[in-house]
Amino acid sequence: MIYDFPLNEKSRTYLRLESLFNQIHNNLGSDHPWSHIAFFKGLFDLQELLERGDLRSDLIKDLERLSQRLGHWAELPDVDLDQIRAMQQESSQLSRKLLGAPRPGARLKEDKLLSSIRQRFSIPGGLCAFDVPQLHHWLTTPASLRHPQMEAWLSDIQLLMGAIGLLLRLWRDASHFSDQVATNGFYQDTAENAELIRIRLPHAMGCYPTLSGHKNRFALRFLPTQEQPIGDVPFQLACC
Repeated sequence: MIYDFPLNEKSRTYLRLESLFNQIHNNLGSDHPWSHIAFFKGLFDLQELLERGDLRSDLIKDLERLSQRLGHWAELPDVDLDQIRAMQQESSQLSRKLLGAPRPGARLKEDKLLSSIRQRFSIPGGLCAFDVPQLHHWLTTPASLRHPQMEAWLSDIQLLMGAIGLLLRLWRDASHFSDQVATNGFYQDTAENAELIRIRLPHAMGCYPTLSGHKNRFALRFLPTQEQPIGDVPFQLACC
């Protein structure tokens, strides 16, 4: 399996948003009311992240840097120019649309149902029918009516999802895994100008990685899942 670790606050936010996008979409396709409860939880967590800073400006800057990097790649021999030009075009289009679009998540705050139930999701056991009768009324409407409304809520963040998805995909694709060994479960290295550290580790190894560090230097420590000595751990590393 692969573990992605951020090296700065911006990439940490991108990875958290990607995880929430996946949670939202995985529950969107279900007709079960409890899956839609999980959909709302992911949507409200996403709103919370979007309200913390000017994410749109960071995305536009990263898309511009990405377009410049793609231009440098186009000058290399034996590259797929058609693919690079397609990615440049996608990056430029996303950047222009983000520049002219409202702040991501702004329309979600204006929705009457979402505003009326959002705070209840932070209260333990706060989703009982007597707490949020409007939510339970909505959950018992036919799925054929619920799904279009859920899709409409997501339309407010589709542009954001596309931009983050493109950035993370190209960050990951631009790096290559190399074989490494953590001596007695410990490994340290430098990662100049990297955004992410990726660790590939077989599940059968019976351990998992943790990372500490920032900017250009990091340290990995592998911890056992059971009470046992860790020893040397072979793994694969990619700096993105």
